[in-house]
Amino acid sequence: MSRVILYFINRGDLGRVIHREIRITEDRARIYISEIVLALENLHKRDIIFRDLKPENIVLDEDGHALLTDFGSSKEDITDGNSTYSFCGSLIYLAPEVIRRKGHGKPVDWYLLGVLLYELVVGQPPYFSENRNQLIRNIQTAPLKLPSFLSKELKSLLIALLNRNPQKRLGSGKEGAEEIKAHPWFKGIKWKDVMQRKLTPPKPLIRPIVKKTIKNVFTETTKITHNIDGWNCPIKFYI
Repeated sequence: MSRVILYFINRGDLGRVIHREIRITEDRARIYISEIVLALENLHKRDIIFRDLKPENIVLDEDGHALLTDFGSSKEDITDGNSTYSFCGSLIYLAPEVIRRKGHGKPVDWYLLGVLLYELVVGQPPYFSENRNQLIRNIQTAPLKLPSFLSKELKSLLIALLNRNPQKRLGSGKEGAEEIKAHPWFKGIKWKDVMQRKLTPPKPLIRPIVKKTIKNVFTETTKITHNIDGWNCPIKFYI
């Protein structure tokens, strides 16, 4: 019988970070996302897709580095161009192709990377709704809203990762993760340093989480127009 030994990680996860801080800076998010990109790249080279990328599944070690955990939804033997049709994952973090059950492959992880990045820097997922049916509709058809305080490079990256067409999504080409690593938002990142854990994220502090009341920027009663104070025009993708 084979046995799997996991590292003991006791510094919480990115879910705790979001609950405590609501959102984090782009510079800090860039460190976490860079490390996650390398982790997903490693899985994809082994023809494994993760499929359940969310803040609670990214734990932090004592130095604050990000590690993936909970591989219960992962799928093996997914080669380039190969698809699986199982319906799995956390509802808020489902990719459009998973909801439509048209088959999904490695690009699904890059969509979830976009959802995670959006939540880290904005404070909630891009298509959030407390109503299950509305959430599903939002993921498939709602416009993507990008706050004006995001850098133009980050907006560009989010648009590319959250493309509803998996064949046109950043990272879906022959170069895979290299497409993402070459994006201008990662300018200045030395990927060898990321691999060698030379980046310096803040060390996590273990403190009780005090729940805060957060105003939902996607209230159901608010009519979405093309002129929202503090936001750019909504962007919508078509497949």
